[in-house]
Amino acid sequence: METPLQIRERWSYLRDLLIEQLGRFESGALKIHASDVNVSKAAIDKLKKSIAEFDTLISRSEARQRAEDVD
Repeated sequence: METPLQIRERWSYLRDLLIEQLGRFESGALKIHASDVNVSKAAIDKLKKSIAEFDTLISRSEARQRAEDVD
């Protein structure tokens, strides 16, 4: 099982990679072709929102773990 630090490191890498790819898509440097998958601006915005929500989830989990470690 991965430790919280390993999860954070892994998420950080994946997050940065995804944000970079989304930026390239938005700028037009990257084209995404899919038969029936929505790759619209709304889909990109939804992905960005999900990233932010997961960042918050990890931060809260880490804060809770630090508080438990103090007790």
